Amino acid sequence: MKCYVIEREKLKANIELVKKRAEGKAIYGVVKGNGYGLGLIQLARFLRDYGIDRFAVTEPSDAVKLRMAGFIDEEILIIRPVWDESEVEDIIEARAVATIGSYNDAVILSGVAEKHGEVVEAHLKIDTGMGRYGFLPSEFDKISSVYRFLARINVTGIYTHLPCAFSAQKKTQQQIDTLVETAKKLRDAGYNPGCVHAANSSCLFGKYNLKGTDAVRIGSAFTGRLSGKNNAGLQNVGYGRCEIAEIRWLPEDHTIGYGSTYVAKKAMRAAIIPFGYADGFAISRDRDIFRLRDKLRYILGDIRLLLRRKRLYVTLNGKRVTVLGHVGMVHTTIDITDISCKTGDEVIFDINPLYASSSLERIYE
Repeated sequence: MKCYVIEREKLKANIELVKKRAEGKAIYGVVKGNGYGLGLIQLARFLRDYGIDRFAVTEPSDAVKLRMAGFIDEEILIIRPVWDESEVEDIIEARAVATIGSYNDAVILSGVAEKHGEVVEAHLKIDTGMGRYGFLPSEFDKISSVYRFLARINVTGIYTHLPCAFSAQKKTQQQIDTLVETAKKLRDAGYNPGCVHAANSSCLFGKYNLKGTDAVRIGSAFTGRLSGKNNAGLQNVGYGRCEIAEIRWLPEDHTIGYGSTYVAKKAMRAAIIPFGYADGFAISRDRDIFRLRDKLRYILGDIRLLLRRKRLYVTLNGKRVTVLGHVGMVHTTIDITDISCKTGDEVIFDINPLYASSSLERIYE
């Protein structure tokens, strides 16, 4: 049976590191994207078991799923604005916390809340450089108008998102400071900003001053996979698992895989596993940055890989085994000439949980 395995002890260790780095600040467990690939409900339950009882998702429907799964009293923050009435109704049904990124967002939210006779809790999003959602810090009149004119909205927080905490410390610190200053400005004007939060995983594990903030939002750190260099002691969580379906001897000069790019230099023993790129193995995010310096960095990286003759490996019976030829959609072939194994033996595939197919059952062991 193919599946995606999440190691409980590694995940627990990562949670403890996050709690230590948070130094008493509240922690929002970000479980968007099917819990960063670890399973929405499964990850949320695990986090709750280890003392994290605030959650953040992007989809209002996920908040409903969490409530139906037994998350009755926990705070659930929707970390994007919504403009569709049905999504606002999901937020109301789930008693979730909405995000407001513009006065127009606030008007829509307030209108639906009034229609249903409800008061909706919300956090204000401030755009300090992400360019995605949020009030600009200079739009203080619009920010304060949410407090002044929209009685159906109860503002209980204010936050920003940090786009380059893994690479630009000075810029990121300025963004944190801007959020803190905006919160202070609200207090000075007689408004309560509520919970102030900015730090994502890269920020929490970087060297930043978070004075003036009350909470952190953590997702990728739980998986152990941070953008940039990770020297924080986090452990990679999760791997694919599947059994050997067939073992065969292949003659010298026989080709393997699409494109026949691999040619056997001698007679060899090969194992075939019904697990491939459709399951998330050997895939990565496309390059989507096109500045000259980024292109040069990619080129240099490719040259290094060429010189190292990088290969793909899997783990079989505790040993690292070479992948032969191209990985197929649902098949991978490996060299077991010198490995003692049989059909049915389990093979482990290193896969980032974000790329693991949603069709793979998530198993916590």
